[in-house]
Formats: sequence, structure tokens, C-alpha cells
Amino acid sequence: MKKLSLTVLLLFFTTSAHANTEDSNTPAYEWSAALTLESVSNMDGGIKKGSRELANLDLTLAIDTEAAGWWGSGEWFVYVLGNAGKNPSDYVGDVQGISNIATDETVKMYEFWYQHYFADESVKVLFGLHDYNSTFYSLESAGLFTHPSFGIGPDTSQVGPSIFSTTATALHFTFTGENQYLLAAIYDGIPGDPNNPRGTHIQFNSSDGLFSAVEWGWANSNSDKLALGAWQHTAEVENPVDGSINDDNTGIYIIGEKNINNVAAVFVQLGQADDQFNQLEYYAGTGITFNSFWLDDDGLGLAVAHARNGDPYLAANTELQRAETAWELTYFAPVIDHLSAQASVYYIQNPSMDKTISDALALGARVYIEF
Repeated sequence: MKKLSLTVLLLFFTTSAHANTEDSNTPAYEWSAALTLESVSNMDGGIKKGSRELANLDLTLAIDTEAAGWWGSGEWFVYVLGNAGKNPSDYVGDVQGISNIATDETVKMYEFWYQHYFADESVKVLFGLHDYNSTFYSLESAGLFTHPSFGIGPDTSQVGPSIFSTTATALHFTFTGENQYLLAAIYDGIPGDPNNPRGTHIQFNSSDGLFSAVEWGWANSNSDKLALGAWQHTAEVENPVDGSINDDNTGIYIIGEKNINNVAAVFVQLGQADDQFNQLEYYAGTGITFNSFWLDDDGLGLAVAHARNGDPYLAANTELQRAETAWELTYFAPVIDHLSAQASVYYIQNPSMDKTISDALALGARVYIEF
């Protein structure tokens, strides 16, 4: 599931309309645009050999209300998302997914929110369509990878929160101190319209419930980070374990990253969801990245994502194995101005935990075009 991470930030080319106030150099309007083109080929194992091509378009506009001469301490953010192509997991057969831009073909309003700042920006209040994963369960060093689990663990993404590629209305609070922060948010429990994934849909049904989240974190000037989060989902949804209707789902996670030096960084993700109401009970991910390894602003990384079925789900599905493990070796490099490329090798062990599907080897190639 996609998030605004280090990789995305490297790809966005931002230009500004300098409608500034007389005493500030802050641009009033900042817009960015990026097009990602991807091909993923399943070379061996999985369901069958074959390739899938995908495209992802990101268009964003940020407005500083003070610099625009409207009012102080405010920010508007608009994000239009467009996607095309088929999911390569149809060939690989994995449960975690293999491309973090694979989704339904559509153009939609992905985010549209207003945020106001208080107490010298140590308190922020946001309301509108918002990507939960843009603030929660997020690690900068993990953003190099294109496998979805390194963006947000499947322990949480499996319940369908407000993440790529459909978001929900949120009330989001951020509290920051010198080295600590606290995030707290409430989202509509069912993003968009599950029966119509195309376009933008904002609905508030009685069965939607809420997706509530909290995350405490510590971070220093070296961008080292440690965070602990928890969530509760009260939407009335079908329980994948026994088929009943459940409206009280919970999970917790801990994430962290350490910058070893100005080149290397490591990260870890650990998550758990209630095994009575979810297929995946545990998730563990870890990886190492090297920045400016061969070229300025390039990135080399190796990471592994391990997702485990819960005991109740296995008891009801005895033909399945315990876990699926996905490996990604990736390299990202700038080519010329406004053009970058990335290549990844994926190895998926026990795709979908299905004993009849052999381990899969896949190759991915991306081109990023900045406007």
C-alpha cells in the first residue's frame, strides 16, 4: 500500500507560485506532479509466468494560508491520484502484494484536507480526506522499497483502513515536543464505496463504524526513530476466520529505524492483529538501505517481510501453510533531470501460504518522470 515516503519525495518535482507576504519567503502555493511507470514480471513459480504493466500519477497542491494572505497558521492540501494497469499479484499469487502502486484503474481525489497549527506549531489539527499511512506506521528508510508491506504492515492494511488507494474522512491530531510526538486520529471505518472503486466517494453509513488510531514516537536530529502504535476498527465487516459479522477489531505495532552513518540505515517493523478476527496475526519486516552508494542520491536496499496466519484461521483452513515471506533487493538511481529509474528482484516464499503454489521469483522495473 502506497504512502508518501522517501522514495516518493525523491520523485516529486516541486515548483512554486511565489505569492508571498511581504515579510515571508514561504511560497503560498506549491504544486508537484510525478508519473510512475512500472513493469513486474513473474519469472518462475507462483501461479503462472507473465508480466503486468502499471502506471501511477500523483498531482498535489499545498496552500499556505498565511503566505497567500488569507489567515495565519493554516494549510490546505489537495492530492489527485490516477492509476492504470493490472495487479501483478494475479501471476505471483501472493497475499501481501508485490507492487505498492497496484490498484483499481481510476482517477480520484485521494486527499483533500485542511490543517491548522497552534502553540507555535506544536499542536496541529487536521480535517478532511487523509491517508492514515502518510503519518502513522511510517518509516523513512523503508520508503525505498516498492513492496507494499514495507510501506505499512499487512497486519494493519488487511482491515482496509484509510490508505492507498482509497481514503476516508478523518479528524487528525499531532502533538510534538523536542524529541517526541503523539498522533491521534479517527477515520470513517469504511473508505469510499466498496461496491464502486472508481472515482471519489464519501459516505457515512451506520455500519461503517470508525477506525481509531494512536501512535507515540521518539525521533532525534539524526532521523533515528522508534514508535509504538495501536488501532481499533468498529466497522461491521465479515470475519475472515469464521464468516461472522465483526465490529470490534484491534491491533498494535512497533517500528523503528537507525541511521548507522550518512550512508547506511536499518529498519524494523513488528505488528500484531487480533487472531479471532483476522487472517494475519503477526507481521515482521526488516531491511537495510544504502544512500548515495554508487551515485549521488541513489539507493540500494535489501529487505524481508514475513506475514503469519493466526491459529484460528489455520484451524478453519487446514490446507494452508503458516506463513508467507517476501524478499526484495532494489536499486534506485537518478538518470537525468526529472527522470529516475528503479529495479527490484522479489523472491516470494509460500505465496498465499498455499501448498499448491511454488515459490515465486519476480523482477520489477520502474521509471519515474517528474514534471
